[in-house]
Amino acid sequence: MKNLVRSAVVLTSILSLSSCATTIDNAPDTTAPAQSTTSTIATPSGEIVDLLQQLSTVADGLGQLIVDGDTSQWKAKVAEADAIWVVLEPKIRESGIDVVDSVESIVRLIHTATERKRPADADKALRFIPLVIEALTPLLNK
Repeated sequence: MKNLVRSAVVLTSILSLSSCATTIDNAPDTTAPAQSTTSTIATPSGEIVDLLQQLSTVADGLGQLIVDGDTSQWKAKVAEADAIWVVLEPKIRESGIDVVDSVESIVRLIHTATERKRPADADKALRFIPLVIEALTPLLNK
């Protein structure tokens, strides 16, 4: 009796598995491709302090966007921060003032905040920018 039950289970399994077949559909895909929208970020301009203030504007509210999960908005802010950094870095180097690492760490905090979902890092970046501006202003006015 045991062998009969086993045989029935094996036979049922084989029959049920063999009924599964792969079907290849050669019909063309008729769905339209998704529309992708790209936004171009305007090239930032201005002096060092102006660019740092623009970076401050980018960092402002970034932590809340991360908390809210507004991916498209925070990605746009990161792209804007990167665009500012591309313009800002050579200006700082030309000035001869040694704050490149400080400003670069602010931009990295913006990246870390978004990549690791750490809104506190965005808030740190926002708090550090005025400190850098305050330290830079007297050095730039010499």
